[in-house]
Amino acid sequence: MPRALVRIPQDAAVPLIGTVAFGLIDRGTTLIQVRPSSACVLSCVFCSTDAGPRSRTRLAEYLVDLDYLLQWFDEVAAYKGVSDLEAHVDTVGDPFVYPKVMELFRRLKDHPQVSVVSVQTHGALLGPEDVPRLEESGLDRVNLSIDSLNPEKARALSGTPSYDVERVKEFARRLAESEVDLLIAPVWVPGLNDEDIPEIIEFALDVGAGKRWPPLGIQKYEAHRHG
Repeated sequence: MPRALVRIPQDAAVPLIGTVAFGLIDRGTTLIQVRPSSACVLSCVFCSTDAGPRSRTRLAEYLVDLDYLLQWFDEVAAYKGVSDLEAHVDTVGDPFVYPKVMELFRRLKDHPQVSVVSVQTHGALLGPEDVPRLEESGLDRVNLSIDSLNPEKARALSGTPSYDVERVKEFARRLAESEVDLLIAPVWVPGLNDEDIPEIIEFALDVGAGKRWPPLGIQKYEAHRHG
């Protein structure tokens, strides 16, 4: 369905704490979730936020000014008062839709209170050729969601006929050889991809995921009454 693009500029006076759609989320740990935008190129059948081109409920997408986002990050980091924060870029869509995502990684990594910068993605906008840019950005880890190694099933789960899991696999292999760590994070949807999970585990181990962090982080889909 058609939707508006809502830009949140530096002079908007809109708080960047208090919504899951954009801004920052602090759950009382040393990890701060950073959400610069809400858009996604996929329409995953299990998506809890109904993201993507086939969304049935979204009326708008959000895009936050980079400087404004980092200004708020400074304030939250100062409030927490620790020097070993992880800045985890994870949107209700895909972070790589954000036009300045590489600059976001660089500036978060330069923050004096940040020790780790990580990102969560399905990798639909990434390929092997992007790995050098990720290394240069200072990114420490990519949490890469691969929900099936079977091309047909991967397309069905992503709700996107153009989704190319073979390209994502090549990206994963190249990333595992780089300075950026790789954590494979499939969404396990009981009844849909049960038989795929063992294959994904083998793939993660075969490519050498998990140089510094665990190689896998399996996310189990849970059905909720409100979606």
